[in-house]
Amino acid sequence: MAFFLLGACHSQEIKVKALRDIHGYNSTDAAYSLVDFVIPKGSICFLGNEKYGKTDRFVEIRCENGLTGLIIEDEAFMPLDE
Repeated sequence: MAFFLLGACHSQEIKVKALRDIHGYNSTDAAYSLVDFVIPKGSICFLGNEKYGKTDRFVEIRCENGLTGLIIEDEAFMPLDE
């Protein structure tokens, strides 16, 4: 699992599947309590580069259902073989 999380540091996207509903954000200045969107369980997405806010690490995400933004919980995704 640690290898998977480290892989998100690279510029290459990683294809993943959401294991549960995941909160998404539009900005690194986001507050945990103010969710901008929810990625539904089972969504196929692509994890991108890490971004850092004042206190948190975010990961860019792009989903096949059209959702794009940032997430905090990249461990809530399962890598998929391409």
